[in-house]
Amino acid sequence: MSKKLFSLILLLSLIFQSISRRNLLEETTEKENEKETEKETQQQTEEEDSCEQTKEESIDFSKIPDYKIRKENLPHSQVLMPIRRIGTSNMEMGEGPCGGVEKKPANTLTNKGSSINVVWEILVPENKGNCTVKLSSGKQDEESFKLLQPTEGKINEDGSFACGRDKGFEHKEFILPPDYECDGCTLQWKWRTEYGDIYSCSDIIINGGSLTNCMGKCLNGGSCFNGKCLCAKGFVGDFCESKEGEYSLTWLWVLICLAILAGAGFLIYKYREEIKVCFDKGVTWVTSSGRSNLVDFEEKKNNNDNPFGGDIVDSSKQS
Repeated sequence: MSKKLFSLILLLSLIFQSISRRNLLEETTEKENEKETEKETQQQTEEEDSCEQTKEESIDFSKIPDYKIRKENLPHSQVLMPIRRIGTSNMEMGEGPCGGVEKKPANTLTNKGSSINVVWEILVPENKGNCTVKLSSGKQDEESFKLLQPTEGKINEDGSFACGRDKGFEHKEFILPPDYECDGCTLQWKWRTEYGDIYSCSDIIINGGSLTNCMGKCLNGGSCFNGKCLCAKGFVGDFCESKEGEYSLTWLWVLICLAILAGAGFLIYKYREEIKVCFDKGVTWVTSSGRSNLVDFEEKKNNNDNPFGGDIVDSSKQS
């Protein structure tokens, strides 16, 4: 009886120890998970802070009067009409002519000489902001853009006008040049602020009669303008189909062929009398090898020495 009781007590003791160890293991695992979670949260926060700091470092705060200004308070805007290029930033202080955004296929259609409305929204205003609107034939360099003036409102000496000084929607109407017809013109909206310039570009089609010559036919980034293709840098040809080096090589071969033809024409002209005599007599020297040459029939008939080893045949007497 005592042995059974001892065995039972020993068994209960082992079970109690097992339960205690299990609880201790669970508590330890839970604490480790909490520490790991806290560590991951801290790393994520540090990464977000580092990313935010990197973005803020891209802005030259030395040009900002208030060094404590936060990014959320920098000027924000977005052009609504014409449709802006995909990838255009609402607030990045970029470089011209389009803030680094590449040219896209045109998605707005209008007619030459007509008016066009430009609509934009100011999300964070700038009390000294001024805007300009320019139009390019399709080339993406600042020199190619032509200044457009609004149909109403006060205009500064440099062609700019006050804008973006209050939060909300703004718009201006502009008259397109009468001599612009293109399938990929670029309309540039620029907002000048104390902190830098914000660019937004829209690609438009200005319809006209001359577009039928090249609309949609210009290759390698070229655009149709007034009936001719304006090629991107590094490309040439009627439809911008060749690189500059390849096009030069093609013209070289054309010049060589023309030189050969000119030389052949000169020789024919120089010996035209001899050639005319041969063709007028209609005489052929026929050899056994099948070789034939135009010759003077009377001269060869009286000459017994046949250098070709063949027969003399008067082709004018053959049927």
